[in-house]
Amino acid sequence: MQKKFRNLWIASILCATSLISQSVHVVLDHWVYSFVERLQVRGLHTEVWHTAKPYSRMEIAQILLEAESTCQKNPDFLSTTESEILKQLKAEFHQELIQLSSQNFHGKERHLMVFEDSTYTIAMDGLFRQNFLIEQNGKTNARSRTTLGGTVRGTLHESLGFHLFFKNTLIRGEDIQRERFNPSLGEPVTISGENVFSDDASAYIVLELPWAELQLGRDRVQWGPGLASNLMFSANNPRLDMFRIKAQYGPFHFTSLHGKLGSSLGQKYVAAHRLEVRIKPWLIMGAAEAVVYGLRNAEPMYMNPLMPYHIAEHHLGDQDNNTMSFDWTIYPFKNHKCYAELFIDDWTSAKNPLTYYGNKFAFLLGWRWANPLGFTNVDIDMEYTRVEPFVYTHEDSINRYIHYDTPMGHWLGPDSDDLLLKGTILLHRDVTGILHARHTRQGEMDVDTPHQDFMGKRKTFLSGTVESTWDVGMEMRVQLFKDAFLFAAYAYQHIENWNHQPDKSTQFHLTTINLKIDY
Repeated sequence: MQKKFRNLWIASILCATSLISQSVHVVLDHWVYSFVERLQVRGLHTEVWHTAKPYSRMEIAQILLEAESTCQKNPDFLSTTESEILKQLKAEFHQELIQLSSQNFHGKERHLMVFEDSTYTIAMDGLFRQNFLIEQNGKTNARSRTTLGGTVRGTLHESLGFHLFFKNTLIRGEDIQRERFNPSLGEPVTISGENVFSDDASAYIVLELPWAELQLGRDRVQWGPGLASNLMFSANNPRLDMFRIKAQYGPFHFTSLHGKLGSSLGQKYVAAHRLEVRIKPWLIMGAAEAVVYGLRNAEPMYMNPLMPYHIAEHHLGDQDNNTMSFDWTIYPFKNHKCYAELFIDDWTSAKNPLTYYGNKFAFLLGWRWANPLGFTNVDIDMEYTRVEPFVYTHEDSINRYIHYDTPMGHWLGPDSDDLLLKGTILLHRDVTGILHARHTRQGEMDVDTPHQDFMGKRKTFLSGTVESTWDVGMEMRVQLFKDAFLFAAYAYQHIENWNHQPDKSTQFHLTTINLKIDY
């Protein structure tokens, strides 16, 4: 009887999922994210929108479909350049758009190889990247990275999606003398003869249920509204082996994950969940929790997607690193977006948040203005981030908020702040120009410096000798042909108290050329 019930349950799941078309995720560095975010600021309000990335291909297609519908009602909604970009993206997400709508969309995404019939689709693509970095600081230092790789993705019975991305990078010009397999030193590096290689891959499967999406495998995550980075999970966080749940119903979007972190100290895990609510078409609020723990097997209490981790940590002995964040995204007027995020590592309301060492928090504030003063195809962004001392640290080194020696949150790390001003112009469908200016300050505390008793109870923001960096630069992105991009960038950096050495100043001229072909 139990066997019959189990078979009936499995059949019901398969039947239910066959009614919903599955699609894999869009990688975080895809340029479509910047375009759909611009559509949001320009006034496209959709329940699909949220700030927990990556999006599925189906979610991106839904946004494009709603943009198409808006253009039909208001032909002046998009500029000529924006319309051409939308046209290209409709071709790239052609399959998903067909599944969502009965419309006849022209164009089709190109692949190196495609296998498909009525029950499955498998697409294969190749990848080539060539990156050159020329650094001038009294002398010239040239570095290069040559990457070969590929992607295989597809769907089975419109219910199961899978994705495989792999790459191998040849590194030249960097001072790497030994192979590296210790996760506490970063991601792996191998040496073959005189050549240095770094390789990586993501691989996962996704099952779509009527009420949720289940993902198992290795992927990247990014949570929050930040432009340059985010405070809980940012795009610089290395790929993570995890089990993830995503669910959306009306204005509510929920995501939860449990993953294994790279550490040489022993078993180390992160559990996190996030809830976003669209209160109004112009207001989105989000709240999230994350906990880092290790030196034991995975905890069932942390694997529970609905369990408050703050309470779970107390029941498990109060030995782990529990954090939380809150964020707000507001569209006060057409062409304007304001956002804020607050990250709390530790907190007590009985002490001064600016001076007591136990109040460990970070925040960011941002604003975007699209088409300022009537200049079409232009965006202006401003963002300020401040990370207090001892944020992301923990007295037990296994619980520090790092993965492969990289902060999972903001790249700044503790005891630092950053002010960024950025201007972007869409010169053409295939040409984008960017100007930026930023000022970054870094105190002597870092993620490996937890609070110790001899430091006293008073903290000092921007402690010790503060390294101060002014950075101005420009970038040009050119699409040579479909899925082939050339990036060229120049930046000038003036650094005071370089490496926290008093009165030691230096200057850098950085030139970057990057060719990417994804076919």
